[in-house]
Amino acid sequence: MTADPATGKPHVMVVEDHVRLRQVLELSLATLGYRVSTFGSGAEALAALESGTAPDVVLTDVRMPGVPDGLQLAEWLRAHRPATPVLLQTGYTNVPTRGFPVIQKPFTPEELGAALAALGIVAA
Repeated sequence: MTADPATGKPHVMVVEDHVRLRQVLELSLATLGYRVSTFGSGAEALAALESGTAPDVVLTDVRMPGVPDGLQLAEWLRAHRPATPVLLQTGYTNVPTRGFPVIQKPFTPEELGAALAALGIVAA
């Protein structure tokens, strides 16, 4: 994990197409002690990653409109940034996850913190 040198907080990249949920995730993660950047689509997140953004973990919704969707973004990270953990989030039960860890919606901030901790991403 490479926490932000200025704050000491781990950086979580949130990729979620639903605005309100994205805002709730941002607030929840910030309250838990994470530095958060949010993106409304896989394309926005991919552009940031390709231009040098280096999060400690990517939390992405599986099903999002456009290309890449969350699973395609996770696969891109696996191929290009294998050291960056990915946590998928979904409200569906029958979606392929291709071996990525998944947190099932709805979840509490505490459950999200525990899922990130299980990946080794712990806020101070």
